[in-house]
Amino acid sequence: MNQKKLFETTRNATDQSLKFTNSIIEKSKKLRTPSPKVDKIGTTVGSCIGAGLLLSGVIAIFTFRQFWAIGLLIVGTVTLVSNYIYRRRLTK
Repeated sequence: MNQKKLFETTRNATDQSLKFTNSIIEKSKKLRTPSPKVDKIGTTVGSCIGAGLLLSGVIAIFTFRQFWAIGLLIVGTVTLVSNYIYRRRLTK
């Protein structure tokens, strides 16, 4: 009889723990997904930063800082492309 009671108590504790874990997982899914307004603002800011990096790269080419220019152009391009892909994925 004692073993049966111990088994039931352990099972109830495990079930409660599992329910709590599942509720926390569901809440975290909601927190990880920003609203469409926040997504739009974030991609706009990211695109502006990418354009600024590209512009800085072009200016660096004309000031004969080739190493910095290549880096800025690559980073700016990657930023713009990733923001474009993310925004296209949101609209689909």
